[in-house]
Amino acid sequence: MIFVAAVERNLGKMQARMRCYAAAAAACGIVAAAAATVNGTVAPAAEESQFMAMQKFMVEPVSTWSVNQMLLFPWLFIIPAEILGMISSSLIYFLGSSKTDLPYGKTTHVPLGSTDLQYIWFNRLVMLPFISFLIVRTVWNSDAIVYDMDQLNMMNGLVAFIIVFSLSDLTYYTGHRIVHKHKWLYVFVHKHHHGEAEPIRGWADTCNAHPTDFFYTGFTTSPMSSLWLMPAGSVHIVAIAACLWINSFVGSLGHCRLDLNWGVFNTRFHAGHHAYSTCNFAQNIEVWDRLFGTYRDLDVDGKKKYLAEKQATDKKVE
Repeated sequence: MIFVAAVERNLGKMQARMRCYAAAAAACGIVAAAAATVNGTVAPAAEESQFMAMQKFMVEPVSTWSVNQMLLFPWLFIIPAEILGMISSSLIYFLGSSKTDLPYGKTTHVPLGSTDLQYIWFNRLVMLPFISFLIVRTVWNSDAIVYDMDQLNMMNGLVAFIIVFSLSDLTYYTGHRIVHKHKWLYVFVHKHHHGEAEPIRGWADTCNAHPTDFFYTGFTTSPMSSLWLMPAGSVHIVAIAACLWINSFVGSLGHCRLDLNWGVFNTRFHAGHHAYSTCNFAQNIEVWDRLFGTYRDLDVDGKKKYLAEKQATDKKVE
């Protein structure tokens, strides 16, 4: 009996270590993938395991972290976010054209001020790692999460991703409407972000928000806001990773002038919110605004006509 109890205790410890390893791997897998892409090779299994094992401290008590681990943690999330930001910025740079972009006027590409730059870099270097820390802990403590790759299937993968992603967008929709409804909240939390009526810089304009705005956006659009609704064992860790990466990527593209339409996501949707301010409150998908009657199409043709007439008038004045 003593021997059996000892074996059970050791098995329990091994399972805990495996869950710890899987969580760290899922949370930071993009870093390993990016490193492998840069090197042009795939790391050997032993080296990959060592790399992932190095990151499992993330789910251990902060009081046990070494100084090096505390310094490492932020960069495990800053680097992937910046990689996604560079990808979206590259798309904006290479695909952007005055002929195909969403129309814009003199309010676009106004030089960033000191407050803008302070908010952008504070959110990228401080708020993003803080939100990521909360996400890691929330996911780790949720009994809804499945870590075993052999158990990945359509229901806990794709279906769970759609549900969690959509519910998180609903949470953001609700909070966003509340912020716009109450003037004091809007002025303190959200007004700065709307200084860009026609955002064009992608990731930089996404981060150009008051830190409280950046925090509530990161909280509500992430799985943290909806994971508690999911039954035990219903969401695979891969679905969580997909929610985080896709939300970050399309959120960045939502703050540019590219006229993209990928079915469930199009850039006109969030551009319409910045243009009119009283509609299109969700972050990524249109379903909630259409359901609750707050959806509005961006009048691209009308804007182009207005700009053309204004340009012609300005030339006559000159």
